Amino acid sequence: MREIYMDNSATTPLCEAAKEAIIEGFDVFGNPSSLHSIGHTAEKALEKCRQTVLDALGAKDGKLIFTGSGSEANNLAVFGTAYAKKSNYGKKIIISDSEHPSVSRCAEELAERGFKLTKIPTKGGVVDEDALLDAVDDKTFLVSIMTVNNETGAQYDIKRLCALCKRKNPNVIFHTDAVQAFMKTDVSVKKTGVDLLSVSGHKIGAPKGVGALYVSAEMMKRRAVKPHIFGGGQESGLRSGTENTLLIRAFAAAVKEGQEKLSENIAYMKDLRTDIISRLSRLDGVRVNLTKGECSPSIISVTVFGIKSEVMLHHLSSCGVFVSSGSACSSNHPGTSTAMTSFGLSPDEADSTVRISISPKNTMDECEILVSALENGVKSLVKKTYRK
Repeated sequence: MREIYMDNSATTPLCEAAKEAIIEGFDVFGNPSSLHSIGHTAEKALEKCRQTVLDALGAKDGKLIFTGSGSEANNLAVFGTAYAKKSNYGKKIIISDSEHPSVSRCAEELAERGFKLTKIPTKGGVVDEDALLDAVDDKTFLVSIMTVNNETGAQYDIKRLCALCKRKNPNVIFHTDAVQAFMKTDVSVKKTGVDLLSVSGHKIGAPKGVGALYVSAEMMKRRAVKPHIFGGGQESGLRSGTENTLLIRAFAAAVKEGQEKLSENIAYMKDLRTDIISRLSRLDGVRVNLTKGECSPSIISVTVFGIKSEVMLHHLSSCGVFVSSGSACSSNHPGTSTAMTSFGLSPDEADSTVRISISPKNTMDECEILVSALENGVKSLVKKTYRK
């Protein structure tokens, strides 16, 4: 059976450049912190990788801190800023109401510890700017709003949101989780003016187990981020532990390959997305959840009325088509999707929604097969699982 993979927001296959980088990296085995020549060779390779990612982020200064995942990068951003200064204790954190759990759970944990937390509505995939401006005050030390929502595909205007927050409070730290945006849209710390930005390797053709947090030069100068993994002081003192040079090499290789074809890949994914939406719009009992604002070229949210997403996923899988019901990170914790209800769906609709996430490796032919399999599912499954 032909396999059609359209769950690229969950993870991606290794790209060829990443595979080659891993193989070549087997011979560069030194510890980058060692003072001898073998360690120095590893350090030079590490720093070259760091610069590759920084260049792709449009960073002219600042630091890139390699982490074990995008989730760890988000944790470092939230907890790291909260506990960087004693004066932050008990102050306000602002996030959107549809953040990835690696941001929202951190913020909620801090709220339990005495910090104040405000969540900004994102109905229709648009950040409520009036609510954001009302929330930012002189007690706010951190605003964290993702660049692209991992379930709805909504793409937020981070440049504008960051500027609005800093106009209200120049000292506020602005963090964006760009895990679903990096290498799929134009992500630039220079253009957006953000202080902190998180990315992940396995969303762009690199292995699982590597991510990074960009920290601006101003944040480093202010010592506005404190480590929560302590040890040998690697990664500018913000993330101790010997760096996983193999995965970092693969990460940088995937970044370089993706950056070279970024504009071409974005345009191609937009064409695929348009084709899928056009086909789906002709099906009865199916609704594409379109955002009111900008959207990612790689994510399509589809509600299939009367069929639980889990049932539809099993049907599609039996046809060799692989999509998801939402965030893969939450699949082991079933429940109504906060991202989808924040978008405006009812709990029942959210429970009948699947996420299609494409990549430049997908084809128009695969789009046709996907829609055909979904249409067959609607016809064969709806009577079995219809909810009154």
